[in-house]
Amino acid sequence: MERTVGTLTIPYENAVANLNWIKIIGVGSCNVGKTSLIKHFCESKFTSNYQPTVGVDYGFKVENINGCDVRVNIWDFSGSTDYLEVRNELYSKTNGIFLVFDVTNATTFDSLDQWLREITQYSSNSAQIFIVGNKVDLKHNRSVNQNNLKKLLQNYKCQYFETSAATGEGVNDMFKAMLTTILSVKI
Repeated sequence: MERTVGTLTIPYENAVANLNWIKIIGVGSCNVGKTSLIKHFCESKFTSNYQPTVGVDYGFKVENINGCDVRVNIWDFSGSTDYLEVRNELYSKTNGIFLVFDVTNATTFDSLDQWLREITQYSSNSAQIFIVGNKVDLKHNRSVNQNNLKKLLQNYKCQYFETSAATGEGVNDMFKAMLTTILSVKI
């Protein structure tokens, strides 16, 4: 489509100023499903053979939240300690952080305190934090103690979601709730 200069109905600066941009970061231990959650949300697909994220990855989606088009930039941080320096540089100006653990792997749940310390140290105080228990489709392998989960949620006062990137269960609901919360705080 060809346009000539001056054919926009409003000045470019006004159009850009009215766009809603949200930066979200996904963090958590390796192999908890951060990349799969992002791929499911952004591309509506799941592949069981994802490779571990090297450094960071990125997803983008325009999502309509309560009649408002939001440009969602999702940063997928590697869970490896090798990339701590990279992660720490990218926490700035973050609106929301989803911290993922694998409900079938108690070690990933046990690491949440360490992740929350990292988040507190490097992100802004205004970032909304959400905790996500992923892989709920593997009900028979669930190993995270529910009482410990309740204590953690009470201590940190975070919203909690359960998802399955494999089946899609809870994924869109989780992202929509996150975006709605972030947008309500941001505006």
